Amino acid sequence: MRLAEIEEAREHERALHAQAVLARERAQLAREMHDVVSHQVSLIAVRAGALQVAAKNADAKEAARTIRSLSVTTLDELRTMVTLLRASGGRATELTPQPTLADLHKLVESSGTQAQLTGELPPTVGTPAQRALYRTVQEALTNVRKHAPGATARIELWQDASDVGVTVTNTPPTRPSLSLPGSQQGLAGLRERADILHGTLEAGPTAEGGYRVRLRIPLSTD
Repeated sequence: MRLAEIEEAREHERALHAQAVLARERAQLAREMHDVVSHQVSLIAVRAGALQVAAKNADAKEAARTIRSLSVTTLDELRTMVTLLRASGGRATELTPQPTLADLHKLVESSGTQAQLTGELPPTVGTPAQRALYRTVQEALTNVRKHAPGATARIELWQDASDVGVTVTNTPPTRPSLSLPGSQQGLAGLRERADILHGTLEAGPTAEGGYRVRLRIPLSTD
């Protein structure tokens, strides 16, 4: 009986070790995909978008549009794959769908920040644009929580003649912020998302001492 228990314990230890090795390999692959492949596909999308605007020939313009559209879709799917790889095989996480505008209310409610969400956007907003809008709000609220303790935030979804967007504005902090580690890549990643969708991202302090992040995306990004 004792030998059986020892062998069972060893088998369990071997299984745990194998899972740990797999998790490390998946995390390394996720980093490589994000740092190399994602960057390259982003450049393809941006260059194709510039060519689409500059091209005079109709066939060249259509080819550039197709390349850019495929690049945007590929980049969106790639980011989903990176998220799944970083989950290290957790089944529940892998089955979780990527967020859309429908998830904004839940995001705001669980942000740990006193925030108000206003405005609506049309159902014609594409999936990549919805994710860019969601991630912008997510990053902005994270930064409020980290760098502006006690501040309140206002999230405004808006639409004009040709664009949709979101503006997140927070008040000044009411108490000193803690020194927290950060990758410094949050806003850079948001600008990358905006670029591939022919949009713009503006971020900076307000005259009142708060901070504002504003994303603008053309309604038609095909």
